[in-house]
Amino acid sequence: MSSLQIIAFLVAVADLALCGLISNGFIVTMKITEWAKSKRLTSSNQLLLSIGISNCISTISTAMYLLCKFLTDTRNCILVQILNGVANFAVYCRFWLTALLCVFNCIKIVNSNHSVFLWCKMRISWLIPQLLVGSLVISMIVSIFTVQQGSIQSKSNTTANIRNVTQAKTLIPLSTSYKLLFLSVGSGCPLLVVLLCSILVVASLCRHVCRMTSKESSFRSLQAEAHVRAAGTVLSLLILYLLLYLTENATILIDADKYRFFYLFMGFVYAPAQATILILVNPKLNQEATRMLTRTKSNFSGPN
Repeated sequence: MSSLQIIAFLVAVADLALCGLISNGFIVTMKITEWAKSKRLTSSNQLLLSIGISNCISTISTAMYLLCKFLTDTRNCILVQILNGVANFAVYCRFWLTALLCVFNCIKIVNSNHSVFLWCKMRISWLIPQLLVGSLVISMIVSIFTVQQGSIQSKSNTTANIRNVTQAKTLIPLSTSYKLLFLSVGSGCPLLVVLLCSILVVASLCRHVCRMTSKESSFRSLQAEAHVRAAGTVLSLLILYLLLYLTENATILIDADKYRFFYLFMGFVYAPAQATILILVNPKLNQEATRMLTRTKSNFSGPN
């Protein structure tokens, strides 16, 4: 990249990082305030709070990693390795938390007499905290393996001249297993969950519309609005997820610098985009954001 392209890239990243911190910080602040007032958090608020925190951590750690990448030697800097591990952990959490949010919307919206759905509906308040802990554990395990694999590859590159062929060959399965682990556990499984939830919610919406049409009822019923909101949420998250998933997998499989920078850019786009989706579909967040924007606009405009 030329100097002008690097400057333009850093300026765009700085703007996106600021937007991501502001939007996700708004969600985190609102949910912590609500938590302090009511002394408890509902399942949906637990998910929103966790997603907001993971997006903030991912934005900060990735920005610091990118800054260190331009200023220091990324191969031998311990700080860079730590930031890379934190950023990977936040990314994996981001994937799994998005999947959990889609699962929550699916369970709450889809009407089914299947025993699994009925069991989940009755125990959703208990399930979400357990799944949150599980997603953190999985993300931690995968991120530790990622950092360990990166450290092994870095050491193998710096000592390549004194290693024999047999030792070099032992690194090939590790690299392959790292890619398979990331593609399957890190991001592949959450993608399948989001895709399945999107199909179920859209199918449920179609059935509900047909039922309302056959009964000559108004489409704009409360249940229909809930279906539309849930379908819009999961489909928007699915599209956003796919964009980040494709760029990240291209970075891993092709291992090209241009894809790596594009993936970092998409990572900064993801945080404010996801926060915007969550604010727009959540009535309380949408109302508070509108009120704050109106107040800010009136303050800037001043008295007539």
